[in-house]
Amino acid sequence: MLDLRLVPLSTIKLQEEVDLERLGGLVEAFKKSQILIDPPVVTKGLGKRLMQIDGANRISILRLLGCSHVVVQFVDYQDTSQVSIKSWTHVSKVNKSAFTKKLRRIEGAKTERFKLGLGVTLTGHPLASATVIFRDGNGLSVYPDSNLYKRVKLMRRVVKLYEESIVRDNIVTVESRNALTQFFKKHKDSNVALLFPTFSSHEIYSLLERGITLPTGVTRHLINERVLRINYPLEMLKKQVSAGEKEKYFKKFLSNLNLRFYEESTYIVE
Repeated sequence: MLDLRLVPLSTIKLQEEVDLERLGGLVEAFKKSQILIDPPVVTKGLGKRLMQIDGANRISILRLLGCSHVVVQFVDYQDTSQVSIKSWTHVSKVNKSAFTKKLRRIEGAKTERFKLGLGVTLTGHPLASATVIFRDGNGLSVYPDSNLYKRVKLMRRVVKLYEESIVRDNIVTVESRNALTQFFKKHKDSNVALLFPTFSSHEIYSLLERGITLPTGVTRHLINERVLRINYPLEMLKKQVSAGEKEKYFKKFLSNLNLRFYEESTYIVE
């Protein structure tokens, strides 16, 4: 069931880091439009708090722009009919030899080489913090000991190295060997894919409890019946607007909401 809420920004904890590379441009876009186009998605967090599962950048931007509240879509994290968790795949171009050496030099990292073939999955080692697969089918899993927090700590180091070593030109979803092959055929300049593990909701809650956020662009939440394009005015989210005025406007906004549901998969040209 659709659940839009007006909530204080102070009640929301982020489960992933903000994408600092994109933040500046997004701030300017928000200043120009003066609207919140798509609501962030949240779920029940720890205690009375909420946990962000989509929209970390939007939440951070609203805080920077002096907003005290935000309109969010609330979902039940334990209900797989509402939310499913996957992971993004980063694809770009690197110097294969140099990048492999840097991965092997990361402190606390173990590595395992493999070649894609019969019985070998795209994710490589089952405990991998990240798995690198090159165009030629050679792969390298980077993993620590079997500890969730060490896995995420190592993932942070890999992503940091990735940001320094790769021009991140594409973030896609690659879930099969055939999909990876087709992507490399389509993008002839790309020679490497970085795949990340998919975390369970329990693991993400456990990380949140420890104050650990996941790197940006790694965890992907698929929201069933996602609400988009609400175009909510930032003016009605600002600190100087009283709580009563905010609530009155929000109730009127909900009563005038005109929704259209698309059941089929859809491509949007941007």
